[in-house]
Amino acid sequence: MRRGVLLLFVFVLSWNNLAAQSFSAARVLADAQMREFKWAIGTGDTVEEADKDAISQLSEMAGVHVGKSDKQVAIDSTISGVSGENYTSTTNMVSNAYFENLRKEILADENGRKRVLRYMPIADWEARHDSYRAKIEEYINAGRYASQVEDQVRYYSWALILMHYYTGDTPIKVDDQMPARQWLISELQTIFRNINVSVVAIDPDKEDRNYPYKLSLDFTYNGEPIGYMKFGYFDGGGYIDGEAIKDGRGLIAMKQLPTEIQVDIDCFDRDLARQMDPMVFELLSNVTPLEGSSKTVRTDITGKPKAPKKPVEVESAVQTKLTENVKSYVEVKQGVGDTTPYTNIMTAIVGSIKGLSTGDISHHFTPSAWNHYQKIVASGSPTLARDPEYKFIKHDTLVFCRALPLKLKFKGERSFIEDVVFRVNEKTHKIESVAYKLSATTEKTILGMDWEDAARLTLLTFLEDYRTAYCLKDLGYINKVFADDAYIVVGRVLKPSTKKFNDSVSGVLGERTVYEQKSKKQYIADLQKSFASKEFVNIRFEECNTAKGYGAKEGIYAVQVRQLYFSNNYADEGILTLAIDMRQDTNPLVRVRVWQQERDVAYDAEKMIDETVSTSGSVNAK
Repeated sequence: MRRGVLLLFVFVLSWNNLAAQSFSAARVLADAQMREFKWAIGTGDTVEEADKDAISQLSEMAGVHVGKSDKQVAIDSTISGVSGENYTSTTNMVSNAYFENLRKEILADENGRKRVLRYMPIADWEARHDSYRAKIEEYINAGRYASQVEDQVRYYSWALILMHYYTGDTPIKVDDQMPARQWLISELQTIFRNINVSVVAIDPDKEDRNYPYKLSLDFTYNGEPIGYMKFGYFDGGGYIDGEAIKDGRGLIAMKQLPTEIQVDIDCFDRDLARQMDPMVFELLSNVTPLEGSSKTVRTDITGKPKAPKKPVEVESAVQTKLTENVKSYVEVKQGVGDTTPYTNIMTAIVGSIKGLSTGDISHHFTPSAWNHYQKIVASGSPTLARDPEYKFIKHDTLVFCRALPLKLKFKGERSFIEDVVFRVNEKTHKIESVAYKLSATTEKTILGMDWEDAARLTLLTFLEDYRTAYCLKDLGYINKVFADDAYIVVGRVLKPSTKKFNDSVSGVLGERTVYEQKSKKQYIADLQKSFASKEFVNIRFEECNTAKGYGAKEGIYAVQVRQLYFSNNYADEGILTLAIDMRQDTNPLVRVRVWQQERDVAYDAEKMIDETVSTSGSVNAK
């Protein structure tokens, strides 16, 4: 494998296509038989109303039912023969179809009314079925191969939305047998039945008059913690949307404490759709929850709320599963003897977060660790997501405290659950570093490797620091950890315009991914600009596979993960592959960093060790 082997995707529009982007209104209107164009003239008191009227007419021509008053329709689909029961899925949504490459002309007023012409070439009109069909099939396949239930729900829900607007003559079937609509509803109903949401702890907060009740929730699928999922709920005063869980745990604040609350699973993830698929995003304008995605959760778990206690283990299905994973996959040869000093440090930190103590806790940290901790506190306004369950692991001269569960809330009312890891010097009892913990599945993969303790914990620590640096936009750490001659390939998913009605040439390009090899200097400079434009960054690692060098390559590690990148103005999902030189424990260096939209076996972790890394002299990519 050589530098620059990755193909760049180049899309070239011919001059004929460019010329086809603009036609005179007279030419369109002269096509009364609609043999060259499909068009409609809308009228209204305003240009916007006239535009909507034109789109409604085109939607009716496309075979999409248009409501007379609220412009909404309902999808009513009943499936028989699923486990001997009948299931009905009802989804309300905006009825106007989404037309790619739709042109617009504002015509002269007529009788004091605004007029707008909307049109498209007949070839594009007929090809719209292919566009919908391709996306539906793509999302069905993506859902079938997704390893996380949250991804399955999102892909199937997006496909179901698109099915409503597909009016092609050729039916879409799964495995050439079951109609796609029926199959999607059946799969989603099965998933929803196996998702369980429960209240596991209630923490009365007398100091918070607006939200005196904090409820800890568990989200499981087939008894296993759900890695990541967004949801909404009514807090007693208004509807709260965009809440998120991590590793099955969520936290909500309530103005009142009814005996039951409704938790609505976010099947569509509008924020992700906005960045990843403008067509889906536009069709999600007024979608209501899918049948079965709302869960009624009882709050009378103990008869009445109990007063909060000092940090103890919370007995729940989720934490029991996570605890079992840690016990099964972490075999620490040198355990931590006296845990009292570390428990005291964590108790002081918890007291500070909960406002139970006003004492200075900075003396528990080194200056750099204190700076990192303050960034976490300042950027996310943390609250304790759950009474912590402390796990102490010894690694070299450090004792890891894993982990403090926090709920972090950012601008735009976006919230995340994060577990924060504290690494304490065994001799000085000072916290030397702070990091966000990886997801339970990624951690489980790394700790499940048949390696010595030091190797597993070294790689785990590096990935935690790497992820944290991007979440905190820590350019200093990123600049330090990349080798000066690192082989860096970046990718960016380019999307069509997010405008509902697209009049530009770029709108017909469709989705594409552009890859580019960059020097470290270029990469850091571009990253600085990117970070400056973002209110927050959140990345997750899933589907991890790793490799470790032996013999002459001892100390070289490679890891490949599915990375989900999310910020206020950009989101993508792809495969991140890293080759890391850790022969100097205090100075790990990223030698190779490759991002790809799809998994490429040529870049798996094992081959990154065997083919990409050389240890003669300096370590460089081939």
